[in-house]
Amino acid sequence: MRQHESTSLGQSRRRTGAALPLTLFIIVILTTLSAGAFTMIGSERRVNDDRKAQLDAYLMARTGMERFIGSRAALGFTSTPPAAVESTTIALPGGYAEVVMRVVRPPVDTTIPGLYVIRSRGVKTTGGTPAVVTAERTVAEYARFQFASIEVKSAWTAMAGLTKNGGSGTLTGYDACGAESAVAGVAVPNVPGYTQSGGTSVPEGAPKILHMGNATQTANSVEIDWNGIVNGYSIQPDIEYPGGSWPTSSDWADPEFWPIIRVNGDFSLPADGRGTLIVTGNLDIGGSRQWRGIILVGGALTSNGNNTVDGAVISGLNVKLGMSVPPSDVGNGTKTYRYNSCDVASAVNGFVGLVPYRNAGADNWPAY
Repeated sequence: MRQHESTSLGQSRRRTGAALPLTLFIIVILTTLSAGAFTMIGSERRVNDDRKAQLDAYLMARTGMERFIGSRAALGFTSTPPAAVESTTIALPGGYAEVVMRVVRPPVDTTIPGLYVIRSRGVKTTGGTPAVVTAERTVAEYARFQFASIEVKSAWTAMAGLTKNGGSGTLTGYDACGAESAVAGVAVPNVPGYTQSGGTSVPEGAPKILHMGNATQTANSVEIDWNGIVNGYSIQPDIEYPGGSWPTSSDWADPEFWPIIRVNGDFSLPADGRGTLIVTGNLDIGGSRQWRGIILVGGALTSNGNNTVDGAVISGLNVKLGMSVPPSDVGNGTKTYRYNSCDVASAVNGFVGLVPYRNAGADNWPAY
């Protein structure tokens, strides 16, 4: 009996001794797994933080680039054309952007624009410590410097012809500003030319009607890069339709506000305004609308009511793209279309500046 009890007690002690190493082994495994999990979570957090920092640095680089292109003069760079090298540092929330522009090909007078490369290095810093850099990203863009110029042949240059109903209204190439010599009242191709039904008044100017030749000669004589405007954004708009909003009364209250407004497609002028209006399709001006500056229309311009345009109008520009365009039309009503060199000059001032080339950028430019 005692021997049996002794044997049972020994077996119990052996089982108890085996459980302790097994427990310790399980604890070691669980600790290792926990440590690995924490390490994995920490690594994922670091990767996510690095990605976020890289994205922030990229956005800073792009913001610095866009501010330099859009507000070069406001940053203190006013030379025309730009200097061979221009550089600045733009402070941004959480970091800064270092922007450097270098000339690649200098301009030739005002006829051939200069070619420039703009490099922007975005730097993401840690908290309030600018010296601690967490991420950097460098982007670059090729751009040209555009001068302010437009050839005005007449008060209204209708590349697909112009028809007028009645003899009321005014089409005059005599400068309302008095600063420049007179231009033609209207400029049209030989066919269909200018036609007027009723009335005895004719356009005024020097000459009254300028005939630009056949369709090919007409297209070549109007020296506007319409293909670049329509397909390459050679003129950077301030407002673009669809998607944009017409300027408010507070915008127009600023006498220096002469925006470039671009419309992709047909358009009806919604209110009075000034600046450069670019319409790739047809334009309708009705009522007593007034415009000061430049109007460029790809299709036909139809004028109804008693509207007034001071500056210069060019319609039918899609002829330069090989498209068939109907004649523009001056409908009933007393209209005034007159050349104004001062309003043209104010409008073309918006053309001056850097214009990025499309598809000519890099989002990870090497920095040395």
